[in-house]
Amino acid sequence: MLMDPRLSWLTSFVAVAEELHFGRAADRLHLSTSAVSRHVRLLEDEFGTPLFDRTSRSVRLTPSGRALYGEIAVPVAALRSAFLRGDGAAAGLCVAYVSAPGERLVPEAAARFRTDPLALPLRLLPATSSEQRVGLLDGRIDVGIQWVLPGSPAPVDLEMTPIRTESLAVALPPSHPYASSSALRLADLAGEDWLMSVDSSDLVLRQGFVAACQRAGFLPRIRSEANGFKAQLSLVAAGRGVCFAPSVARESGDFELAFVPVHDLTVDLVAVTRPAPDRRLRRFIELLRAIA
Repeated sequence: MLMDPRLSWLTSFVAVAEELHFGRAADRLHLSTSAVSRHVRLLEDEFGTPLFDRTSRSVRLTPSGRALYGEIAVPVAALRSAFLRGDGAAAGLCVAYVSAPGERLVPEAAARFRTDPLALPLRLLPATSSEQRVGLLDGRIDVGIQWVLPGSPAPVDLEMTPIRTESLAVALPPSHPYASSSALRLADLAGEDWLMSVDSSDLVLRQGFVAACQRAGFLPRIRSEANGFKAQLSLVAAGRGVCFAPSVARESGDFELAFVPVHDLTVDLVAVTRPAPDRRLRRFIELLRAIA
């Protein structure tokens, strides 16, 4: 099955929108940077408007780019998956994950699962929480790995299994007045601009965060400018705001930032499945929990 070339343009656009970096988007799609740049340029020509503001140091979505991303991110992921199935993608378990667990946890669990007596072929798919929900409900995805704040209800018709709980740290520019603090409370950060995703892909996490801030006595100012922790950290480094950082972000060393623990807020990493997952899927989740 041949893929419409315009779907390649849209796929490249979505990857750049989530990474805010052409090189990282190219790595994610297994394409050259020049190919991704060409796809985005062709798409901009098609729409007749710039979708990104580019400088030598940063990439940001324009208002038109943000609007387009919000409309197409989920359907493009579904279409791309359908084309891959049409090309004979291996049967087995499809594991979808948000960006941070994909750095270490999911690949390590996949490597261990391959030697397990219950092993099936695995397909690993980076996907936002919203994309995971759509894929789980229509059967394209078998398990989604995502973050939720404690106490968040499971999505309707889906089941959540906890993998680990970790304390959150806030990522700050080195010049920030709190950068040298040993720990903070959520209320200390009431005056900050918080960087979160550009669409509704983090809706459950966002709602839980807003509720936690309200309990701490304030309503947060949220700037929706980037998806994925790496893209958000790059904006923190550029002085656009602050964001929460999972442990893998603190270990990466990709940016010169200060990471300060917020001692009254934690986050849960969970596996989301359809109800009553079979024993092979439960085995994969057990491996995730053991590694975590």
